[in-house]
Amino acid sequence: MNTAMTALLAGACALALALPASAQSAFPDKPVRIVVPFAAGGVTDAMLRLLQEPVGRSLGQPVIIDNRPGAAGMIAARLAADAAPDGYTVLVVNTGLIAITPFVQKSAGIDPQRRFAPVAVLSSAPSVLLVHPSVPVADLRQFLDYAKANPGKLEYAVVGKGAYGDVATSLFQKQAGVRMLPVPYQGNAQTTAALLSGEVKVQLTILSGPMNDYLKNGRIKALGVATAGPSALVPGVPPIADVLPGFDAVVYTGLVAPARTPPAVLDKLGHAFTTALSDPALRKQLEAMGMEAAPLDGKAYGARIVREIGAFAPAIKELETE
Repeated sequence: MNTAMTALLAGACALALALPASAQSAFPDKPVRIVVPFAAGGVTDAMLRLLQEPVGRSLGQPVIIDNRPGAAGMIAARLAADAAPDGYTVLVVNTGLIAITPFVQKSAGIDPQRRFAPVAVLSSAPSVLLVHPSVPVADLRQFLDYAKANPGKLEYAVVGKGAYGDVATSLFQKQAGVRMLPVPYQGNAQTTAALLSGEVKVQLTILSGPMNDYLKNGRIKALGVATAGPSALVPGVPPIADVLPGFDAVVYTGLVAPARTPPAVLDKLGHAFTTALSDPALRKQLEAMGMEAAPLDGKAYGARIVREIGAFAPAIKELETE
């Protein structure tokens, strides 16, 4: 083989070896898709549409929102898990979808720790213990006394058995030493209507939409917020942890990508979203929707996912034996 041919082959090999690195450094060179496991028009969808333009500007490519509701989020989860691990498809998840649903619906075959890589946390929303005004209590301590004196008589609303609200309320009951009965409904609109009418007396849920208005006009009462300290989202409502130390039921919403997505790509995506969330005007818009911006990088989100899975595991195991 002559010298010229040897040099040509060597150059071709060097170029081939360099291509993957250069391709990664050029990410993204086409639109990025966010798969959303909820219908358009909901709170999570609205948050993503607020982020769509600033994140797209940061990445230099359009961000496309792809709503794929159904099967308690498992349709979207499977679609994202099976996508190419190149950063062009990410999935928005919340605490329920990443730490509860895959372990309740084992037939879906989605192991979140094996199928996904964390990108970033976007927002947080605390659960609030709500009661109908007919419940004769003024605060959380009185409520617990009343529930203990009337075991199995109080009914609480949940969106389906094994959903986030069901599991979180099970943990609440276990720590408080009370027993209430779950009543499943098809969606949030139905649970809200049931609580307002007094069909059920209790709900542990995040606040969204008109719920704050119902609190202000006295149609429902808030007895406690499931955060370690007071929450600016529900001013004047004491933390449940004041009475039940350590009780935490905060719903975190974040982004994950298919497993084996390159770390540099995950970092670039995460940086684009967390930077957008630093905008004060955008943060105020989120607060008006019942959420707080909670920008955390992928490493911190991964650690949180591990903690959440561990925290909810006992309640999920109890549900399996019922």
